[in-house]
Amino acid sequence: MSEIEQIKKGEIITFYSYKGGTGRTMALANVAILLARQTSGRVLAMDWDLEAPGLEDYFRPYLPKTENQEGILDWVEDAVKKLPKMEYGQLDENLEGKLNAFFERIESLMIPVNITANQAQLFLIRAGNRENDYSERMSRFSWSKFYQKNPSFFPLFAQFLAKRFDYVLIDSRTGHTDVGGVCTVSMPDKLVLVFNPNEQSLNGVIQLAQKVAEYRMNYDGTRPLGVYPLPSRVDFSGVAQSKREFWQNSYRSRWERAFQAIYGLPATISLKNYFEKVYIRHDSNYAFGEDLAVLSTSNGNESIQQDYKQLVTHLAFNEIWEDQPFANMSKPFELFFVFSKNDDAASVRLLKELSKMRRDNIISWDDKILVPVEDWNGNNESQISRGGADVFLVLNSPNLEDSADKMRYVLDAQDSAKVFKIDLQEVGKDSKLEGLESLTHKKALSKWEDPDDAWVEVIKQLRRHLAKLNESKLESAKQYIL
Repeated sequence: MSEIEQIKKGEIITFYSYKGGTGRTMALANVAILLARQTSGRVLAMDWDLEAPGLEDYFRPYLPKTENQEGILDWVEDAVKKLPKMEYGQLDENLEGKLNAFFERIESLMIPVNITANQAQLFLIRAGNRENDYSERMSRFSWSKFYQKNPSFFPLFAQFLAKRFDYVLIDSRTGHTDVGGVCTVSMPDKLVLVFNPNEQSLNGVIQLAQKVAEYRMNYDGTRPLGVYPLPSRVDFSGVAQSKREFWQNSYRSRWERAFQAIYGLPATISLKNYFEKVYIRHDSNYAFGEDLAVLSTSNGNESIQQDYKQLVTHLAFNEIWEDQPFANMSKPFELFFVFSKNDDAASVRLLKELSKMRRDNIISWDDKILVPVEDWNGNNESQISRGGADVFLVLNSPNLEDSADKMRYVLDAQDSAKVFKIDLQEVGKDSKLEGLESLTHKKALSKWEDPDDAWVEVIKQLRRHLAKLNESKLESAKQYIL
């Protein structure tokens, strides 16, 4: 496995706002300090707002002299000069070596942010050297041409960064721009969308979230994207309770609908608890200058410092919504597993991933008939024939082809149960199971870069299907009662 292809370990988090004046950069700076305090690794803050750079102003008292220090713009200008054209997805050893050497140069751009005398684990990369006609160079640089020439550059750079830092925080340009697309589409694992409670700001970030999620699903389905809405500069003082509640309910319900569309979630999800805890209040003490709130000694429960801490806490969550589609279940869904003895390791991993849903009484299975197809007996085939299972999970691989005669039981079960396949390896299009719905987006697990990400996606897709099945059952029950 090449160096660039190794599994990443860190997280890249982009902070984006559709409009200026939301406190986006201030939020990133405070979050960077909190993350640097809680990790033993390194945290990197990058200023990609090239037209209006300002991240370093928050850290200026803790920085060495930076006037002539190069940054992002200087680095990508050099990439245009030194890197050859590359085709998407094609990486030979020669090009990989050049990319690695060029990516390593990012270390020379890093400026230590010495918040305390012995702390050098937080670093800054500025937008660029603002001498030498910076504005003209920035206006002249074509991000679209650069992306066309090197379409794999930024996804590979993201992998490179994630191996060397625990967290990489990117301050993105506002609006819909080419450089904003790099920061929001190509780079992040998580996207913090900062907005003020008004129509322009809210509409802009929701549209961006839907656009980015659609792109990632269609063109880079192996990298799930976490979206974290962040209401900012929310003013609780002197505002009528009715007006405040109207806006809070408005942006909550609109984000719930957006999340349902982005992640394919049922209508039962709620962001109520999330938005009750995650927001950045307006504090007039920070309306002037670039003071860092988390360095203040006054940090009570009702303070902006606590707001940033709440955000950091929730950034650790993979799912920020409350999903209770199974609250009214009368009994758990009965599962039946179909797998070959040669895929026993995958079946063990699947059972481990399903254990939480089993403990939550959402699913169940009979351990006595948990055997590979090669060892099926009358009890197993009877379980299928009498319709005892609600859902069949087929671990699809070439190994099952040797038991193709037994697959007829599974295919016949589709009349009374849901049958899903988990593609472990690629199987020919003439497979008897080709028409079954895949929980891996029809991409074999062996083709995923990170196996853990693949299994997370499998469980997420299964949960989504089970939620829909439960909704259908509840709806049918209501119609029967009526």
